[in-house]
Amino acid sequence: MKKCLLIISILLASVVALSQQTVVKGTIVDIESGETLPYANISYTVDGQTFGTISDVNGVYRLESDKIFDYLTFEYAGYKPYMVKIKRFTTQTINVKMESVSITLPKAEIKAQRKIKEKYRRKNNSAVDLIRKVQKNAERNSLSGFDYYQYDEYSKLELGPSNLSNNLEDRWFMRNMKFVCENIRQSELTGRNYLSLYFVETLSKTYYRKEPHCLTTEVTDSKDVLISKFFDFTSMEPVIDNWIGFVDVYDRNINLFNNAYTSPMSPIAITFYHFYIVDTVQYDNEQCIVLSFTPANQMDMGLCGSLWITNDTSYMVKKVQLQLPRHSGTNFVEAMMFEQEYEKVGSVMIPTHYNLVADIYYLGVALHGKRSGVFSNIQINQPLPNSFYANKPAKTRSKTFYDHREDEDYWDTKRTDSLSYHEKRIAEDTEKLKQVLGFRLATGTAFAIGYNYIDCGPIDIGPVFNMLSYNDLEGWRLRFGAKTNTRFHEHIFLEGFLAYGTRDQKFKYRGQLMYSFNKKVNNQWEFPMNLLTLSYEHNTNVPRMGSFGYSYNDDIDRLGRSISRQANYKMIFIDKAKMMYDFETENQIGMKLFAEYEEQRPLGDLVYETNGGKIYNPFVTNCIGLELRFAYNEKVFQYNQYRKPLSSSVAPVFTIGYAYGGKYLGSDYEYHKIQSMFSKRWFLSVLGVADLNITGGIVVGETPYPLMFVHRANQGMYYDDRGFNLMNYYEFVSQYYIQGMFEYNMNGFILNRIPLIGNFKLREVFSLKAVWGGISAECNPMNGNENLFKFPTTPDGKVETYSLEKEPYIEGGIGIANIFSILRIDYVRRFNYLDHPEVDKWGIFFSVKIKF
Repeated sequence: MKKCLLIISILLASVVALSQQTVVKGTIVDIESGETLPYANISYTVDGQTFGTISDVNGVYRLESDKIFDYLTFEYAGYKPYMVKIKRFTTQTINVKMESVSITLPKAEIKAQRKIKEKYRRKNNSAVDLIRKVQKNAERNSLSGFDYYQYDEYSKLELGPSNLSNNLEDRWFMRNMKFVCENIRQSELTGRNYLSLYFVETLSKTYYRKEPHCLTTEVTDSKDVLISKFFDFTSMEPVIDNWIGFVDVYDRNINLFNNAYTSPMSPIAITFYHFYIVDTVQYDNEQCIVLSFTPANQMDMGLCGSLWITNDTSYMVKKVQLQLPRHSGTNFVEAMMFEQEYEKVGSVMIPTHYNLVADIYYLGVALHGKRSGVFSNIQINQPLPNSFYANKPAKTRSKTFYDHREDEDYWDTKRTDSLSYHEKRIAEDTEKLKQVLGFRLATGTAFAIGYNYIDCGPIDIGPVFNMLSYNDLEGWRLRFGAKTNTRFHEHIFLEGFLAYGTRDQKFKYRGQLMYSFNKKVNNQWEFPMNLLTLSYEHNTNVPRMGSFGYSYNDDIDRLGRSISRQANYKMIFIDKAKMMYDFETENQIGMKLFAEYEEQRPLGDLVYETNGGKIYNPFVTNCIGLELRFAYNEKVFQYNQYRKPLSSSVAPVFTIGYAYGGKYLGSDYEYHKIQSMFSKRWFLSVLGVADLNITGGIVVGETPYPLMFVHRANQGMYYDDRGFNLMNYYEFVSQYYIQGMFEYNMNGFILNRIPLIGNFKLREVFSLKAVWGGISAECNPMNGNENLFKFPTTPDGKVETYSLEKEPYIEGGIGIANIFSILRIDYVRRFNYLDHPEVDKWGIFFSVKIKF
């Protein structure tokens, strides 16, 4: 009897629990066209607090709640809000048809009038008048309008695969991983199943001074769950910030997903967006006007969303909600929702917390991500000493950054937002997954493709895409390379490769020993570097323009560079010993000291012969040098030894260097070389992005052409954005030169406005490159100086290396980018020096550019 009563009690409790759940589901569509409305807001209010969800990409929604409420409100940018009464504690289907609206605002009274057929007008539009008032009061209402402010932030981020099958746990490959299925959830945006495998929490402090301007953030602590060392927070942090950084709606641009979207506060916002007043609401004890906006052209790189604006003369933003238009020109982001709320402190609104959810999808590969943050200890106009703000970089890490990674008690006291059950499970499940062989193989393959190295514990094998390549002198080139990481040692690193050519049947190799004076997390090249390198190389290569005008193409044996528009039988074989010291400050001021000894042997059709008949084989050189680099607040992604500037980085970069080559250790010539470089990126809002690079240099002393500036050419089919794509190797050299490269990516501003073509989200790119230089009379071998090398010639004796005194070399291009979201095709035209032998007047080049 007791057992029966217990069972009956449990069943009754279950029935009661189920009966206390209100479930509402359905589809939201346009009342006229029947088109579904993705990411519409569905909300209800309980005791002054607002709760809710949004519809998915197909306009389908599902809301579950155990709270007591009677009405649901449906909202969508540019549509009249719709309110419906629901039945408590039942499951019901409510399909909603919403009306598009145009709304006027006479004085303080809001009256909605449906004007479906009327064309949108900016003149005499109350919504436009309202946003103008918000913009006019933006400085006094935004944080950046204060002389000083500072705040603490606690943030958390989770990432993981989505689009998972409902019966995933029944698949054969899940045999040893079924436990993770217990933590699979549904995306709030698309309804897809996802599983978070990466989770990171951070604590930081931000400080601001208006004049002189300073905005700096110190990351004090980090606690992450690692799928792999490649996802370590130190590597991912700049990428995460670039994708999902701090959003200030009062800025002219809103930076999300590597793009600078036009803000509704921008001076051009009234032209770029359509604004609508959709409602007045009581929100968190504030009477607010809900102002929605959407791009005038849905294909433009813009946002849609709503602003909750206080219905008084202050015109403060109480809440902001941002989404991507359904047909946005943004790549890969299938759905996104960002919300940020503000709290009134005195006479201003201060941001208190934010949430961002995004679903990324491309060719069946899906990723779900969330980031949230809570601001606390906000202080206004309480300045610190001026010395604190002097020369502060945009972001730093405290000395105790790594000290509390494993201290859960510490984090329990520091969190200003609690962890959910699912977030707590991520760490436990990920550690279990790392022990499963199939999972290790899958993640290892993905990272080998994405990072070009295979993770083998303390050793990384690669670069993967350099293991097989082809060139005309070596034939098929086979290469095996490896490097150590911090699992081997935190200060000592080894790197090298062994290569073999099937045609020349010679072995090539390189070895490097590096010592980092700073303790590293993953590899020796992490910012900031304090690194001493000793290296020796025995290898085939092609000279290119680099630091001090003479370096080597590290990507010449990359598989993608094996496709050539012309054969190349002019290469060199080098034996090079080098010692180099790299030092960087937190302010991104870098210094490089180096000394090197090199023997060059010309290969193929290349011969080092002087006018006096002396043949140099080898040609011996030595040099010592110094390079300084200034890149204050530059944003980069650390990619092993490479650093790729992030697309949102607008910091100017300036480099200047000096090298001296002396007649010691058997060197054949003495010279001095100076070179400098300047680069800058500009965001032009809706008109796209422009990049400028200017380089110049001079060589002093009687030197042969290999020691001058050998201008960077490209005889492959893969587009080189830093070189001249229709210039042949060794075609131009200069003793002194100035070079400019300009590229303008309009982000589809023109193509998106062409019917039918606009549906493909293509982006137009324009480029112009020019270089002008010369060689002094005493250093020009064409004047008969017996100590100088003859310029290279064709097999029939025609000179094919030239100087640039006559006129600058110029080439320009028109490109179509974003083909299938990743492919770029460029048509390049050469404008002069067309009488040179074996040159192409035009060419078609391809490249792969992955960009949101």
